Amino acid sequence: MTVTTATDTATESVRRRRLLGTGLRADLVGVRDLARDLSLRRTAGGVDLDVVEGLDAFAQDLAVALTTLRGTDPFNARFGFLGLGPLTDQTAPSIARQALRSAVAQVVAADPRVRRIVDVTVTTPAAGSRVLDIRVTFDAISGDTVTVGVTGSEAPQ
Repeated sequence: MTVTTATDTATESVRRRRLLGTGLRADLVGVRDLARDLSLRRTAGGVDLDVVEGLDAFAQDLAVALTTLRGTDPFNARFGFLGLGPLTDQTAPSIARQALRSAVAQVVAADPRVRRIVDVTVTTPAAGSRVLDIRVTFDAISGDTVTVGVTGSEAPQ
């Protein structure tokens, strides 16, 4: 996931890195999986862990939070997403989608780098599909408007 802006000068890049952070790049393992793996990059001295910074780091952090079940991180039991409950508890799809939107908003609003949430969208799946596309748009403390999307995939039959 890459987030870019038209005004990405060196000064803006440093400012975003300070406000939004840095981290290790954790790319998706595959298109049909939400698992992530650390990425490596070649350097003059060999190989090193790849990093993300600024908007890319922030978007990656939120994508990880939205795909981690709350309570499964042994170092931070409050980290993660409580959206599976609404999907299994609600029988009416419209109520489940609304509860899911609320759970997404909770995760995003809990991050201190978020100034305000602009929009949360949960698509209506096609008939017979079990795939949801979730998109959240928000204003970051850096002044940027960011959209993060998470899309599930159907398990092979």
